Amino acid sequence: MTNDPSVHHTVPSSLGVGRDYDGQTEIVDGAAVDGNIHVGYWDSATDDSSLNQATDRLTDLVAGRLAATPGQHLLDVGCGTGRPALRIARATGARVSGISVSNEDIDLARTRGDAAALLDRVDFRYADACALPFETASFDGAWAIESMMHIPDRTAALTEIARTLRPGSSLVITDVLLRSPVTGDTAELVRQTCRAFQSPSLPEPAELRTALDRAGLELMEFNDIGEHVQRTYQAFADAFDDVAPPADDPHYEFFNSTRSLPRFGALPQIGYAFLIARRP
Repeated sequence: MTNDPSVHHTVPSSLGVGRDYDGQTEIVDGAAVDGNIHVGYWDSATDDSSLNQATDRLTDLVAGRLAATPGQHLLDVGCGTGRPALRIARATGARVSGISVSNEDIDLARTRGDAAALLDRVDFRYADACALPFETASFDGAWAIESMMHIPDRTAALTEIARTLRPGSSLVITDVLLRSPVTGDTAELVRQTCRAFQSPSLPEPAELRTALDRAGLELMEFNDIGEHVQRTYQAFADAFDDVAPPADDPHYEFFNSTRSLPRFGALPQIGYAFLIARRP
């Protein structure tokens, strides 16, 4: 495999996700959440943090569990437009390599890195989680913020991530979680959400545990922090109030017409996984 960041690896299962983010990055990055394309974390019902503050807090929680130190090398699986990678690199002094299947995300992430004068410690490249362009045992830690939900073969992706981790290194995963089965109208809302976010299915607790085990990773903690992130769904919908994508945009109905996102987030079957695994 090559480490040349200019080389684009094409994996069929990733194409739809990449095209989706290519088309939505400018809207989400600029008008909605200023670069954090993931949920926020609020400490309590009385926490009055903004969406941007809450999304940064989730990033900080991930960084805290990685406990990286200066000089270590970390992997960001699904780096988006680079804000979490840059924040963690700045806070820890570690080097970070971020991957995405969106060319637009990578371009914006590199622009952010250049503006932050951090390109000496942070790099971004186009790559699929199931075919990582890195040598075995390259990293001292890794994280995946809301990228597992986009991956059809999560065992394959986790096996690749595990391959690139040094023994004893940690992997932090945060993602939307399907706590229990859904039926009827609820199932249709979940399917609609999956279509909007190019997700083959939402991760389930048993599935994640099995995939980690098959990848040779030891599960250290599995927490469901759904109640702490639930406010995100309404906040995202509110952030899109002033956004007017074309009517043929696949997200238009979901975000702007039916306001389905808050209804999805309020489902009792929807949680949010925050788990820590370790490569033995």
